[in-house]
Parts: sequence; C-alpha cells; structure tokens
Amino acid sequence: MPNHALPALVLCLAICSCKDDEVRTYRVAAEPEAATKPPRSVGVNDHAVPSESVTWRALPGWQEEEAGKFLTAAYTVPGLGRLTVSKLGGDGGGLAANVNRWRGQVGMQPLPDGEVRGQPMPVTGSDREMLLFNLNPDDAATDAEGVFAAVLPLGPETWYFKLPGPSAKLRESGGEVLLAFLAEVRIAGEEQAAPPTPSAPAAPEIPKIQVTAPEGWEPSAGSSMRVASFAIKGADGTTADVSVIPLPGDSGSVLENVNRWRGQVQLPPLPSADEPALGAEMDGVAGTFFVTHMVSGEAVLDGKKAAISTAILKTEGITWFFKMTGEATLVEANREKFEAFARAATFP
Repeated sequence: MPNHALPALVLCLAICSCKDDEVRTYRVAAEPEAATKPPRSVGVNDHAVPSESVTWRALPGWQEEEAGKFLTAAYTVPGLGRLTVSKLGGDGGGLAANVNRWRGQVGMQPLPDGEVRGQPMPVTGSDREMLLFNLNPDDAATDAEGVFAAVLPLGPETWYFKLPGPSAKLRESGGEVLLAFLAEVRIAGEEQAAPPTPSAPAAPEIPKIQVTAPEGWEPSAGSSMRVASFAIKGADGTTADVSVIPLPGDSGSVLENVNRWRGQVQLPPLPSADEPALGAEMDGVAGTFFVTHMVSGEAVLDGKKAAISTAILKTEGITWFFKMTGEATLVEANREKFEAFARAATFP
C-alpha cells in the first residue's frame, strides 16, 4: 500500500435484462477528451490499446439496477450496498484525484499524489493489473460509510468498480465479495492468456455446511452473505464476531487475503508468501485449512487492540472463509475454540 487501509486485496462498481450467469460485453469508443488529450500514465498498464472491451459476471443473488447517466452498470449487493461500474476516457482525471475524492466521501484526509498507491491484482486471462483500494477506516463508527474500489487503466479509457456501504458490513464480507466479482472481469482479445473456456460455466451451487458453536458463542443475525454467524461476549463487555462465508471461485490467494485482513487491523502487508507471519495449514474434517492470526500493534477498536483469526478452506469451485474478529484479548482467549470450530465443520 504503504497505506495500511488497502486490501490485498484486500482490499476498496446499466445493463439491460442481464441474468446472474450471463457475461455482458461492452465496446466503448474513446470519449472526446481522450481523443484530444494524451492519456497520463497511472503507473501500471500504461501501454495504450486502441480499443477495449470489458466483460464481467454478476454474482449469484445480485439484482441489476438502473445505472443512470454516468454509470455503465449497477447492482444491488444483498446485505452490503450498491456496486457500480463506470468508464472514463483516458486516465479519468488522474488516479490521485479519484482516490482522494473517494477518501473525502468517507471522511478520510487526501493524500499527496505520490502516496496514492493501490494493491495490484492481476486481471484474469491478461497480463494487465487493476489497483485495489480499501477506503474503510478501521476506527470508523458502526454506522459510518466506507468504500472498496478497483481501478482498471486501459490506455484510452479507465474502468472503475466501486462498492460503498456501511463500514461494519464492509469489514465483515465486503472485501471477499468485491474480490470474487473482480475475478470475473475480463478484457476481450486477451483471454488467450488464460486456458480456453468455450462457454462460461454456471456459478457453482453452494453446498450446505454443518458447524457447531463452542460453549459461550451465541448465534447472531450477521449478513446475507453468511451461512453461519456467532457473537462472543467477554465478561468485561468486550465483543468478538465469528462468520462463515462461502464465495464462488478462488477468491484470491492466501497472501492477498491475509494482507487485506492485516490492513483492517493496521498492520503492514507481508511482502511474500514465504513470511512465517502468513500462517500455517491445518487439517480438518472438511479438508485442509490455511489458518492465520493477527493482532494490531495499536489501539484501533474503541481504544483497545483488535485481533483477527481466520481459516480458509478451498473446495471445488468454492472458497470458505471462517473469520473471528474483535477485541484482541477476547479473540486470543477464543483462538483454540475457533480452530476446533473450523476443524469440525462438515458437509452433510
């Protein structure tokens, strides 16, 4: 990042009559200003291509909205907010200007141009990258607004994918949801870099999972993305939240996900998957999990340190995220219970 608020992304988007399993293609001519003014580089993907087409697939359960004048597409994301897709000619006014505008929308101070850097994420089937931004302060109030976004520069045009919503809900599942959507973004004419796919497969059906909460954990409402949700309450009034969220596809590498979570507790990203702090594998009934634990270095949650414990399980076509987050002492006290909880999960 160097900005610790970035996901690895983590971490921070109008189609007519589009079904969830339908891929839509948009061929867009350069806008008038792009034809008269050379596009400025934003640091990645700065080799121009005369014409681009971008495709994507809405995730299951999303509902298409009327996009409006300045958007290309818009979707209602259950339990989170409204994801929009937009396109501007050239560099769209500059990376720093757009990111600082988003930062202002969520009450964050602007950054100098040279400090605006996103987390690179490869575009599926291409040698290009998009930049991810997590503009969701970890110390924000529960009812505050946050933004997860991605920027895809393509020379004569720039594409923007943006998911704003309540800060607390974005922290629960917004990063996983946005990454799953971005994994479906394609650039026409460059798919040959990926294994051939004659037709887009239907999204895999999410299987049922059986979990048993340890003593002291109470069922909670959570969000619509969760298949299980629990609350943990400490004797001193501290709290922790446990969620189980399945997402179609690969949903990012372990390093990308761990660095996004590290950003949520204001820890610097890890440079590589060889770092011992990344975590370790753990065998469970349902398969092999990758488990990681992290604690903030400073007080970031109501004047106290925060901690996150996660377990990632990749099955055929589905990535399962088990996550416990909350006040550091309470999370630490429940770490063994959390690992046992994940290990015992089964697919009936």
